[in-house]
Amino acid sequence: MPTKPLLSCALALSMVWSARSSAIDYSKRIQPLDPALRNRLIGKWTNPVDKVVIEITSVDLSSGQLKGKEWPTTGQAAGDEHELVGWVSAAPLRDNFDNVIPISFSTTLYEYGTLPVWAGFLRDDNIVTMHYLIWPNKTYSWDHISTFQETWTRMR
Repeated sequence: MPTKPLLSCALALSMVWSARSSAIDYSKRIQPLDPALRNRLIGKWTNPVDKVVIEITSVDLSSGQLKGKEWPTTGQAAGDEHELVGWVSAAPLRDNFDNVIPISFSTTLYEYGTLPVWAGFLRDDNIVTMHYLIWPNKTYSWDHISTFQETWTRMR
């Protein structure tokens, strides 16, 4: 009886089983994402602080993962397209509490070596974020993270 095919089959089944058992269980989400959220987020957005343009191209309603593109409009990276990744979540309304849709997204500005991250919330037709810009080289050790508040509006 050949043992190599049996061993190969067992190894393949083991790999499939471990991949399936380690998958993230998004069914435990406290609140499913509303399908209308996809239409609220997909599209081009900009902010008046640094005039960056982002385009959210997909929203996975199971995981909450966002994907898209980002373009700076000024500086050394102006016009260069960068990959945008992020997350959106939700929770049920609670009496006497303000409720928003949490959102975060990030990219790499490889032209500078920086990592910009935006975290905030969707309310009405705006994405309100804190912008954290991580710099690899600064004069002082405490100065590697710049922080700004930015409100993103949809480009029409």
